[in-house]
Amino acid sequence: MTASDPVRAAADAYVRELARHEPDAAMAIGVEGPALPDLSPQWLRRRYDLQGETLASLDAAGPGDEVLRAALRERLESERLLFETGFTPRLVAGLATPVHLVRYAVEGLTVTPDAAGEAVLGRLEAAPAAVRQYMAALRWSRDEEDRFTGTGVAPVRQLDTLAQQIEAWIADDWFGSVPVTDAEAAPRVRAAADEIAAALGELVTVLREELRPVAPVADGVGDAVYEDVVAGMLGARVDIHDTYAYGWAELERLVGEARALARELGGAGDDPVRSAASVLDQDSRYRLDGVEEIRDWLTARVAQTIGAVAPAFDLPASVHDVECIVSEAASGVVYYTPGAPDGSTPGRIVWTIPSGIPVAATWQEVTSVHHEGVPGHHLQFVLTAADPGLHPWQRHLCHIHGYAEGWAHYAEQLADELGLIRDPAERLGLLLGQIWRSVRIVADIGLHTGRAVAPNPLVRSDEWTPELARRMLVDFALVDPALAGFEVDRYLGWPGQALTFKVGARLWLQARTALEAQLGEAFSLREFHRDALALGPMGLEPLRRLLTGD
Repeated sequence: MTASDPVRAAADAYVRELARHEPDAAMAIGVEGPALPDLSPQWLRRRYDLQGETLASLDAAGPGDEVLRAALRERLESERLLFETGFTPRLVAGLATPVHLVRYAVEGLTVTPDAAGEAVLGRLEAAPAAVRQYMAALRWSRDEEDRFTGTGVAPVRQLDTLAQQIEAWIADDWFGSVPVTDAEAAPRVRAAADEIAAALGELVTVLREELRPVAPVADGVGDAVYEDVVAGMLGARVDIHDTYAYGWAELERLVGEARALARELGGAGDDPVRSAASVLDQDSRYRLDGVEEIRDWLTARVAQTIGAVAPAFDLPASVHDVECIVSEAASGVVYYTPGAPDGSTPGRIVWTIPSGIPVAATWQEVTSVHHEGVPGHHLQFVLTAADPGLHPWQRHLCHIHGYAEGWAHYAEQLADELGLIRDPAERLGLLLGQIWRSVRIVADIGLHTGRAVAPNPLVRSDEWTPELARRMLVDFALVDPALAGFEVDRYLGWPGQALTFKVGARLWLQARTALEAQLGEAFSLREFHRDALALGPMGLEPLRRLLTGD
């Protein structure tokens, strides 16, 4: 498309205004931007209006980049919908709160005696103001609750969870522990850390003393809001009743397969999966001891996987730019952060060790490597970022849970298709990961909409409770009990996001299956991946339409 393309011109104008408030947008178009995202209520409101103005521009624009138009229109509509439910303004949830962006902006970085170190220091010094902007946004959402279809204050459980997390950051002097190799900068880091701690302490007070007394006790958001939030998360409308039934059917199928495989691996008794897992955890072929050993295994396995997936993808050289980090943190999760749009930081796969215990078993974590790394998040992000035909908004700013998490969960099964699961033990780990995502579907829908537990041979209960969801994660997916509690709290604070993994993968696979039916013997898996990812991130409904012509 040419520079006069009216669709691209509308996208350009949108990103230019974003760049004055959001550092990723500024990096995406190569201009100077703020050190941290603008978390103020003024920007919340202005961004909502800007999205409406951009939609009007797209409607008025003549022929142009139709893929960009479809992707941008769906995302703007969905983001406005998420705002209208109150979800975006009131957002308080584990790992998903805007104040977490402040932490992620410096996590894993070092204050060095150069421009990169000065940038990290600038983020630290900007953090107190960002925290206070977030406080103002939470107050505004509370005061303007009548404008939303849902509530303007997050439930009590989420407020308490965030307050506890922040208190742990303060107690651990997390921001004061950012590594410093520039002796002259050390006093500024210390002063910034003290200011951040003070601002975070104020946030705890707001959460506990101002918001908690007026916060809803009930965690669920109800059918109407839930359907809207799910649509925003997926970029597609789905039948919640059908999805609930699908989740239960998958859970029963996968638990049955896992139990059968566990018995082949030597599992015994009433719980053969846990029995087999106990043996595998101690097997020297899979056991890793110490942070260094875990990091070395993770780095090597990612590198081997990149080489192994080459026949199914056209890989850019930048796929090798990934950093593997092991963090001794209590959350016990593996996650991916993409590289900065300006290339200043690479993509990172972060493996946090539950409760700070530096021991891990690879058989259960291989599927996480495929999800977070290759062929999952990292591969998708670098392919998107390396495509010069995509608009900067598509390459760096279009983040859709259903697209990204759906792709990454699809990638777990694809890894098995490509021969990346090396033995039955690793396949058991794959099944446990899929069971985890199936529990997410049924628990998220049940807890938020009040549906009864479906008749099934696995669970003897009629009513959903957070404790039932935690027990299912522990019993069926072997999730660590502390992590299971964290997971369920996250589902309750982030309605619909739990569906984006397995339901998102289902939509990806449905698009692939539909195209395969159209093309018959002419269908090529490599070409499907190439063509689908070349469209760039977008809602899963426009993705299907563009791929299949439906």
